[in-house]
Amino acid sequence: MALFAWLPRVAAQNRQSPRLKKAAHVVAGILFALALMDVFSTNLGLANGAVEANKLIGWLQGTFGMWWFIPKLMLAMIPVAMILWYPHRRVLLIVSPVIPLTAFVVWNNFQIAFS
Repeated sequence: MALFAWLPRVAAQNRQSPRLKKAAHVVAGILFALALMDVFSTNLGLANGAVEANKLIGWLQGTFGMWWFIPKLMLAMIPVAMILWYPHRRVLLIVSPVIPLTAFVVWNNFQIAFS
């Protein structure tokens, strides 16, 4: 545990940087908005006869029924919370590539829903 004893101090320092704080809020907001759009587009596709291709999400849908999106959004909150707690350039660089990937998934869901 002593290996990461420095982390809370450095995280607190980074949260004091207006630039890093703003960047973290923008990236976190985009990630969460995309997670919501993913849920919406998935439900739209399912309502139009599509089948969930992701086995984990399919399991969530089968297990939780109409409330499947709650654990999905809880999983999406992990990188959001990480970015907001530790707004460091490296964290932003590591997590930011998730944005275009998730945007592609949302776009693909809409393509399937409207085809």
